Amino acid sequence: MPSDSITFAGVELSSGRKPVTLAALENNLNIKSVQKWSISEAFQCLREYDSIWLAINLPARNQAPFNDFKKKAIQSGFKPYSSRNDPKQFLVTNAQDCFRTLGGHKLFPPRALEGRLQRSAILYEQELQLTDPIDIFEEFTRYKLIQGILPLENIYSSKELDALVAAYLAWMAVNRPGQIVLKGEFALPAQE
Repeated sequence: MPSDSITFAGVELSSGRKPVTLAALENNLNIKSVQKWSISEAFQCLREYDSIWLAINLPARNQAPFNDFKKKAIQSGFKPYSSRNDPKQFLVTNAQDCFRTLGGHKLFPPRALEGRLQRSAILYEQELQLTDPIDIFEEFTRYKLIQGILPLENIYSSKELDALVAAYLAWMAVNRPGQIVLKGEFALPAQE
């Protein structure tokens, strides 16, 4: 199956009315979308794709939403990662471990501005088609800082970045399978 026809998606789960942050990538690493959905809305969206690889971020704490989402993924026709050519497959990953492996450095806290910029830079270095996070510094002026005007509209939230790195891992599973390490359905980028 040519990878051009595949969509690569990543999911970050939380709680609340719209607990699913879903990021979708095209094969050229162009970001198709980054959206917040309810679980039913997320699966409505995922069903629209004929061929999709999905990576689900495994939360460190409350795993009930993860287990629920994984069960619904299987019910929706997703198969755990395998070497077969199933058009809808899923992997499980840990976003923070992905960032550590891809960045190779100490990570700043994920919700802090410096952590978000760092994770954006890591994804940018992996050639995801997002705005270079260093460009934000061209917009900082003393006046804007005093006025409380920070140009943060092009910086993704920590949940969006976790979903994006998961989508990137799904992309790697198809396009660079030798660069991921698998333990069952759990996957991480390989250490270099």
